[in-house]
Amino acid sequence: MIRKISLLLIILVSTVAYSQSVQDNKYKYSVDLNNVSDDKLTIELITPKISNPTAKFMMPAMVPGTYSVYNFGRFISDLKAFDNSGSELSVAKGDLNTWEISNAENLYKITYKVRQTFGDKEEPKVFEPAGTDIDEGKVFVFNNQGFFGYIEGMVNNEYELKFSKPQGFYGATSLPALRDDKEEIFSAADYHEVIDNPIMFTVPDTATIRFDEMNVLISVYSPGKGLTAKDFQGPNKELLDAIRKHLGGTLPADRYTFLYYFADMSAEGSGGFGALEHNYSSFYYMPDVPAQAKPFMIKQMQSTNAHEFYHVVTPLNLHAEEIGNFDYNNPVMSKHLWLYEGTTEYFADYIQLREGLINMEEYKEKIVEKLNGAMKHNDSLAFTELSKGALDEHKHEYLNVYQKGALIGLCLDIIIRSESGGQQGWQDVINQLVKKYGKDRSFKDEELFGEIESLTSPKVREYLDTYVAGSKRIPYKEYLSMIGLNVESTPYQIADVSGIQIGFNSTTFRLKISKITNPENELLKGLGLQEGDELISYNGMQINYMNASDIFGSPKNQMKTGDNLELVVARASGGKDERVTLKTKINKTKTDYEFSLTEVKDPDARAKALRDSWLGKN
Repeated sequence: MIRKISLLLIILVSTVAYSQSVQDNKYKYSVDLNNVSDDKLTIELITPKISNPTAKFMMPAMVPGTYSVYNFGRFISDLKAFDNSGSELSVAKGDLNTWEISNAENLYKITYKVRQTFGDKEEPKVFEPAGTDIDEGKVFVFNNQGFFGYIEGMVNNEYELKFSKPQGFYGATSLPALRDDKEEIFSAADYHEVIDNPIMFTVPDTATIRFDEMNVLISVYSPGKGLTAKDFQGPNKELLDAIRKHLGGTLPADRYTFLYYFADMSAEGSGGFGALEHNYSSFYYMPDVPAQAKPFMIKQMQSTNAHEFYHVVTPLNLHAEEIGNFDYNNPVMSKHLWLYEGTTEYFADYIQLREGLINMEEYKEKIVEKLNGAMKHNDSLAFTELSKGALDEHKHEYLNVYQKGALIGLCLDIIIRSESGGQQGWQDVINQLVKKYGKDRSFKDEELFGEIESLTSPKVREYLDTYVAGSKRIPYKEYLSMIGLNVESTPYQIADVSGIQIGFNSTTFRLKISKITNPENELLKGLGLQEGDELISYNGMQINYMNASDIFGSPKNQMKTGDNLELVVARASGGKDERVTLKTKINKTKTDYEFSLTEVKDPDARAKALRDSWLGKN
């Protein structure tokens, strides 16, 4: 009886203390999801104790994995600071992401309002997998960089996130949680862990997968109910089994959450779909599809699922100091996007081939797509240089990390196997590097090639210096022939339109110019194309999926300098679509290549042995 009374007293004291929000060294955030006003949420923060006379409250400019500066502070409004008596403290707005608070030694509480990034028209548009959604009564997406900030110099303090939620809602995340019918409280060791763990609140549609070493949660939001968590349970289990086998029989974390947000196709977004990786989860923004399209969508997403999950290996457990010591407001890029994104993209498909989830024909199609895609980028730009300039000078080349970056990984795997007589591959080298470094230790950017050489051979280092840090084109035919694959390429001329991204408007069923990343391109300037223009016809021919690739040149529609180009586009004007005819002459062409990939019928003994090693047959 005495023990019961003591426990009751402890509970009562703890409850009173919490209700008074005692200030300590922890960030204590509160959000009421029942209180949405003007499509905004109000955030309340009991700050850690501060001893300095001034303090800077900051929102991140950028977060790891996005490779774009978004300035999340621009979504914050009405920020106020108070002492513990409720008196307001002076706040001066600095840059987009900074508020300077006076008399900070008396600071107790900060409040502010947040608007969502989904559908926001202000540039730069935030890619949805890194963004936020406030859809009252339906779903709340907390990519936490869009809601929660930090005091400058205090990113390593603990965090507590308390949510009051609508009846029946559940916050899916990998963060540790205390839950009841009305509230959920999440804890994080520091700001890095807050950013690393998105939360999706909605009426739960969840499924689980269990391994000895890892528990996996799948959470789905699909407004049309065409896709459910159960639909992904089997395919994801199959995929994780394959990755687990590839990694040596153990998955590299104790928990993982797949957060799937399927968007209404009529919703206006940033112009693309995709996903963002984290240590213990990944967030996906994909089009909602009817039930009959379910098998196609699930199959299409498997490579994306594999890519995002493999990020648990790199960069999350193998990274340079630029990532390990990430500066949210003054980011510095690492030289090794070829590793973080390119190698990950390579393994996303290769693991499925090696473990029997796709066949060789399907794999060859993926490689051909990457070969063709890589040739549409600047192939003489050193990949290390692309990486360092991915936020600014070379941002229009960034998408090549998924094309040439993956091919760098493929050819590196082949040469490592060749040099070791088939005894080790690129994954074996990565495993050794992960063992040496891991999540909490970073390598030095300049030393990575030397580290890889020490585990392989000088010839591997030569490959990295020549084709990753150098500007020479990878001799794909030479490397793929080493595993019995024959590459052929046919050159053709196209208009030089580097610097546009083309999306799709599902309401009008037209292709559209979703982004112009190189506005100085002479052909684009001559045409007068604008972001948002929807393509109707070129040179008098109606544009559809069958001929879309012909617009600026293709193997069957080669371009020549001096050729006329006429585009008819639909352009938004005063709330209506206006048809505009754009005309110019082709002032510059460049050589593109159409690739094909076939298997050598009778490879020599060395090629056969290396191929067997690559496919895991010996």
